[in-house]
Amino acid sequence: MLYVVVGVVLVALIGAYYFLKAPAKEVSINESKYSKYANPKALISPKELKEMLGRDDVVIVDFRRSAKYMLEHIPGAVNAWRSEEENPDHQYGGMRATPEQFKNFLESKGISNDTTVVIYDEKGDYDAARMWWIMALYGHDLEKIRLLDGGLPAWKGSGYETTTAKPKIKRGHYVMDESKFRMELLAEVDEVIAELNNKNTVILDTRSWEEYTGATLKRGASRKGRIPGAPWIEWKEAVNEDWTFKSYDELKALYEAKGVTPDKKIIPYCQSAVRSAHTTFVLTQLLGYKNVKNYDGSWIEWSARKDLPIETGE
Repeated sequence: MLYVVVGVVLVALIGAYYFLKAPAKEVSINESKYSKYANPKALISPKELKEMLGRDDVVIVDFRRSAKYMLEHIPGAVNAWRSEEENPDHQYGGMRATPEQFKNFLESKGISNDTTVVIYDEKGDYDAARMWWIMALYGHDLEKIRLLDGGLPAWKGSGYETTTAKPKIKRGHYVMDESKFRMELLAEVDEVIAELNNKNTVILDTRSWEEYTGATLKRGASRKGRIPGAPWIEWKEAVNEDWTFKSYDELKALYEAKGVTPDKKIIPYCQSAVRSAHTTFVLTQLLGYKNVKNYDGSWIEWSARKDLPIETGE
């Protein structure tokens, strides 16, 4: 029986390896689109990143589970995952790390205040944007926090090699300066409650349609449904099928069609403020919205509060 189990495991591992090593789908990125974004440095192309490999002032963060990182990653990239940037002492799961906790996390990855950090994952920077948001919240230079456009698929699709080698990490030195914090990027539950019936505020649901309508409930949440009055624009509407970001004009049309306009306060939310961090990135860095506040507690917190209203259905 033991031999059978070992054999099955080996077959699974070999299959996973060859699946990941399969020829990547070619990805073509028009870098001219970056100049129209509010922050042209917010995204980085695989080509530009390739030219930065080996620089001491650059840290590349592979924001995926360690098992995937071990199979392949961009040369020189360090690995990070959600649990490392969360506060384990908070009553709700998935909440952002405290400044001190996040400082230790950054230093452990070799990141200092003047480091340019390039973050990527393999699904449209869905997870990478959460790290971007916390770094932005705690004051890092916005031109030095960059998401890889198209992530790992775009890197491979551009013909660049991956590796299994782990880099040696020289611990960084990070000083948290509260005067540089951007707390305007954060919404707490009391503010969301206060804005429920404000016509000048849009509380934006960035989850899947099934979560939005209450057809499904993700683990960690307590009730099905959504925050009353919230329109729905799933986070991934901001990216193309190849996981690269849409152009400025495409994004502008997408959000304005649902009343998500720059003259309003926008409060994106999801399950635990990961997908909504992605939308916050798009609205602030690509479209230039000035009043966007990611609701960190999101549906985990809202659904747990039995005193708070919910809606279900289409």
